[in-house]
Amino acid sequence: MIIYILIFIAKLCEVAISTIRVVLISRGNRLVACLLAAVEITIWLIVTSTVLLGITEDPLRAVAYGLAFVLGIYLGILVEEKLALGLAQVEVIAEFEAATKITAVFRERGYGATTFSCEGLEGHKQSIVLKVLRKDIPLTISLLKEQDVQFVTITDIRKVSIGSISRRLVKGDLGI
Repeated sequence: MIIYILIFIAKLCEVAISTIRVVLISRGNRLVACLLAAVEITIWLIVTSTVLLGITEDPLRAVAYGLAFVLGIYLGILVEEKLALGLAQVEVIAEFEAATKITAVFRERGYGATTFSCEGLEGHKQSIVLKVLRKDIPLTISLLKEQDVQFVTITDIRKVSIGSISRRLVKGDLGI
């Protein structure tokens, strides 16, 4: 029974690491992705050889391996969401007065906020583009819900090549 648990836990960790590694590669975080790849392949070699050496006498090893693979992907996605590495672009569409207030408050706190005039179904609007840490998305959205915004979209940013985002948003930080 212990061999099934070891196979399951090792494969679960290996696939979770693999999932996180792929996300890191897509975000341009090469060094950490390479380090994770070294850990991942080491675990894979040990687990796979353990399963294959005894698969004909003990096919339940393959079942533990397969179940861990499926759950490892899910676990990797959960871990990556909790880590929330990287940046996001939040675009807000609002009436001019609300947009002016939101923009001023974000800028006062050191965040970049770029505005554009735009035309909506019901007339002139302002589009505000904010760059925030992915960890700050839930708080940013909850704060924006308190305002008179009409539409919000969020896009992941691969990396920033010029400029930076240097601080975390803290609840109550915006004063709105």
